[in-house]
Amino acid sequence: MSRRLNAADVGHLCTGAMFVACTIDHESSKQYRDMTLALIELQGGGPVLAPVGSLDPAAMTTSIGFVNQGLMFSEMIPVGDEFETAIALLQERLGVPLQGVFPLAAASVNAMVAVSVALQTGLPLVDADPMGRVFPLVSQTTLALAGLSAGPIALTGPTGETAVVDVFAPARAERIVRALASELGGWAATASYPVTAAQLGAHGVVGSITRLIEIGQILDSSLHTQQKYVRLTSLLGIRKVIRARVTDVEGLSRPSVPGLPDRPSSATLVDEAQGRIVRLEIQNEILMMIVDGAIQAVIPDVITLVRPEDASVAGLDDLWVGNKLDLITFPAAAQWYTAAGRALVEPMAMNVVGPVRGGRAR
Repeated sequence: MSRRLNAADVGHLCTGAMFVACTIDHESSKQYRDMTLALIELQGGGPVLAPVGSLDPAAMTTSIGFVNQGLMFSEMIPVGDEFETAIALLQERLGVPLQGVFPLAAASVNAMVAVSVALQTGLPLVDADPMGRVFPLVSQTTLALAGLSAGPIALTGPTGETAVVDVFAPARAERIVRALASELGGWAATASYPVTAAQLGAHGVVGSITRLIEIGQILDSSLHTQQKYVRLTSLLGIRKVIRARVTDVEGLSRPSVPGLPDRPSSATLVDEAQGRIVRLEIQNEILMMIVDGAIQAVIPDVITLVRPEDASVAGLDDLWVGNKLDLITFPAAAQWYTAAGRALVEPMAMNVVGPVRGGRAR
């Protein structure tokens, strides 16, 4: 059943969105949270969160998300109408009205952007997305796995310049959109993957917005840290929690593989309970966790960080020598554990650490 989100829901959603996307820049998520809360107060109500099944199966929907190329959103803050412009351009190209929006990734800033856009436009926020976590590439979606087109894609840059790209193949869309984002000024607000509600329900990660809110409700509560972990385990199927102290952080000199994110790095931590050596391989997010030389979690698994004193969400900037953190892993959406899903995302991790033999990294 559809419902209108309130201010508390938005706050919890932001916490959940940051938890499932361990990144450097959590500030953008908080900025959009605060913008949305101010708009809710001004308008007297939040956006409508609509289950996929509540929409007409033929209703056209679109994903909403930022694509950036080197420029962080906090360096050139959006004016606020970029996504409305992109939606209008996409509707014009499609020749039919859009009847719902969903985040390109139900995680990090793109989850919060979709909430804000739904409130601004009056369109329902559809309770689904095509990633179920965050991946860095536009082509890494469950809709792409299903053979659906990424385009047409409408883009608006920070200077107000726009483009509409007629492209089918998601991999090709990734290259073109990324290049356009660079030319438009460093980032682009995009409306992509125009699909019907029936297609989104069949091939998307359904209920992902509600899951973020539920995660946030747990983490924002006054429960003890261990009680929070018990509830998160029930909700997410947490596989491992390791409390460890950072002993080393290094930026790697090797170049990034073409077409993959920049800034490869790694962090070494020591497990406080058992003395195990934990290594995190990072490339804009945590791609792999290795414990005493054996891989314990690897993308598409979600690997994230929280502060042990209260289970508040931590980020990659909390990986400084001497800091103590809880490392948490849990499975991503089921689509990513199919042969096709693994083939689309696992090469990111393999290109960071090299071939894997017998469960150990070389």
